[in-house]
Amino acid sequence: MNEEAVAPVIAVMLILAVVVTFFAAWNAYYVPSMKEQSEITHIRQVEIGFLKFASDINTAISLKDRLELSEPVPLGGGDFTFDPVKSGGELKVWDASPDGYLRINWTNRSDPDPAFPAHQSAEHHAGLVKISYTPTNNFWQNQGYVWSYGTVFVNNTERDLVTPLNVPSMADLTYDGLAGSLVQLEPGAYSSSGDCSVLILTMINIVPDPQHTTVSGNGNGQLVLKSTVNSEAAINTTSLNISINSPLYKFEETLKSNLTETAEDIQVICPNVRWYYPDPNEDTEIRMTFNPNLTLIRRTTQIKVGAY
Repeated sequence: MNEEAVAPVIAVMLILAVVVTFFAAWNAYYVPSMKEQSEITHIRQVEIGFLKFASDINTAISLKDRLELSEPVPLGGGDFTFDPVKSGGELKVWDASPDGYLRINWTNRSDPDPAFPAHQSAEHHAGLVKISYTPTNNFWQNQGYVWSYGTVFVNNTERDLVTPLNVPSMADLTYDGLAGSLVQLEPGAYSSSGDCSVLILTMINIVPDPQHTTVSGNGNGQLVLKSTVNSEAAINTTSLNISINSPLYKFEETLKSNLTETAEDIQVICPNVRWYYPDPNEDTEIRMTFNPNLTLIRRTTQIKVGAY
């Protein structure tokens, strides 16, 4: 056998062995590492999007005006130059509670004369939404996010863990910021006798956009809020009932406490206003009566949230 003819064959085989080894190492270590790093960056962008949108919701609640705000949320990630395959995800918006966190109704008379019967208003309620991002075929770990009752939570579906993003534990949540801004009561005008002739009830109603509740895929998603304001006046109002309803005890207690303090302050300012709270440990309804009657103005800021 010609040794000179065998040598190139062996050299080629050695080169092929090196190439195969290189690609095996590439696929086994480098590619997964790069895709994992890219996915971590993607999840971080989702987190930033949720935090910014939470701030947008707070802005809309504070301004109580017409506006439109949006934040991008990338649905998929994990791609890089040598491997463009991406994971996916889903954005979803839904009602936090079908009955809302607050229900109000009032009575008023068509004539201020007590001889005329009082008329009960239709019931109005204000709600909140939940917003979630759920990953699909993630290259790192199945880490999603949820906005609920003013707080952004990290949701690790692999280990079935949910924890607030900006506080150490669930026990540290207070809900003071959100609960203190959702409902406000304040005098609007006074009569010559010093009684309140106008009482303004301002409340926030956050609802899902029925046309845009879910978006999924691996492209760029977007969370959008549209805020509108409307007012309704009820003259000769004799009473107002405010019922608090929430599956979260701490949120309910915080909102209840804020409303009670407000009702007490208004009773001091307005001699014609009385409030009744029969059982602070069990009752979730605040009842206010007005004598003489007053005009109740209800201002509702409706914030519609959609996933695009």
